[in-house]
Order: sequence, then C-alpha cells, then structure tokens
Amino acid sequence: MKVAHLIMSTAVALSLVGAAHAQETLKGEIATVDEASGKVGIKLSGTVGSADSTAPTQYKVQDGLQFNSIKPGDKISFTAENVNGVMTIKKITKE
Repeated sequence: MKVAHLIMSTAVALSLVGAAHAQETLKGEIATVDEASGKVGIKLSGTVGSADSTAPTQYKVQDGLQFNSIKPGDKISFTAENVNGVMTIKKITKE
C-alpha cells in the first residue's frame, strides 16, 4: 500500500512540474513557416535543457491565423504546451 501511495505522489508531483513548465514563456526567432503543415520552426534563445539552441525546434500552431503575423527572422516570445504528444504554440507575440 505504501508503494502505491509513493508512486501516486510521485506521479502527481511530476505532472505539476510539467504543467508549470508548459506555461513558461520562451523566446526565440522564427526560422521557418510552413502553413501547409501548420508548423513553425523556432530557433530558441539560450539553452533549454540539453537541446541544441542552434537548430530550429518545430512547433504546431494552434491558431492558423497567427501565420498572417509572423515571418522568418521575427523575434518572438511564446508559450507552448504538449497537446496529444505534440508541442503546440498557444500564444505568440512579436518583440
């Protein structure tokens, strides 16, 4: 019984950490815009975890209308979260 309680407590703690990270505002530069696939490539500013910050990271765009306001080279800040296993931009702002 104690093992099950420990496992459940750990799972809850990890989900809270994941939710907090999902709401973090990130900064970067638009590298690619692929409206057909609904994705953008973003060169993240700084280092995020062990990711190579020089290679663009692909994100799905939740609201297709956002494609009208962004282009490669734009400096942006954005929030993204994992939606069904796909990192999806929830909000994007030009800087």
